[in-house]
Amino acid sequence: MKHFIIACLAGASLMACTPASEPVPETPVTPAASTPEAPPAGVDPAAPQEDACKATTYAALIGKPITEPGVPAEGPDVRYLRPNTQMTMDFRPDRLNIAIDANDVITGFRCT
Repeated sequence: MKHFIIACLAGASLMACTPASEPVPETPVTPAASTPEAPPAGVDPAAPQEDACKATTYAALIGKPITEPGVPAEGPDVRYLRPNTQMTMDFRPDRLNIAIDANDVITGFRCT
């Protein structure tokens, strides 16, 4: 019991040493407005990068087997999407996703 009381007193004395919180200013502080950088000439900032992964260059391979010459190999920037396969949902417009059916035939390309 004696040890319990000493522990409680030690804890209470430590709590007494904590500094008081700083007072909140009455007027909210707003950060300085930064000037957004202008987009490069000829680029519409609202337009999405439709073909950042160059998916349209492979459109002729739709309907062909995945073993067809010219099909990019699976890697960090190329992902094969087979039926009922789990995949991450991260958005990477520079990654080429190749949709493949159950027979390993290419059904489409997309950048996501």
